[in-house]
Amino acid sequence: MSPLANQNPLDKLNDIIAPIAPSWWPPAPIYWFLSLAVIILLIATFYLFRNLKKMQLTQQRPLLELQHLKESNANFIELNQLLKGVALVYFPRHQVASLHGPLWFDFLQSYSARPIFGKQATFIARLYNNVEQLCSAEDITQAKAWIIELPKQIKKQQKESNKNV
Repeated sequence: MSPLANQNPLDKLNDIIAPIAPSWWPPAPIYWFLSLAVIILLIATFYLFRNLKKMQLTQQRPLLELQHLKESNANFIELNQLLKGVALVYFPRHQVASLHGPLWFDFLQSYSARPIFGKQATFIARLYNNVEQLCSAEDITQAKAWIIELPKQIKKQQKESNKNV
């Protein structure tokens, strides 16, 4: 036999070359989408949380001042000054600052879920005629409810005005 006949034909084959492992970069399109979605979700959460905190602070300060007025036995004029200050936070100055008397009473009523401070004539008399009249517990309670409900009432009126347009 010839020396070539004794050779194994598989000896002439080269070793198997293993495929190269796939690279992690660039990621598949689904990972780009998921990353973008997570970033958008984080930004939205941060924005909503910041606005919620801002809204809570906007309501907490007047409520603390209202508590201070209650403890110091403030008069009705000081209570109305607080309410006007709250209104100036939520509305443009030109819309609220010039309101007084019946217009101010109507403004308070329009942004209240239920009537507050009795009748208009009584409100005006308490505000202008009897300067030294102290606030009652009911006045403080109604003012507190008005401050808390104001953002909801604003949204409610905006929805109603959008329906009418």
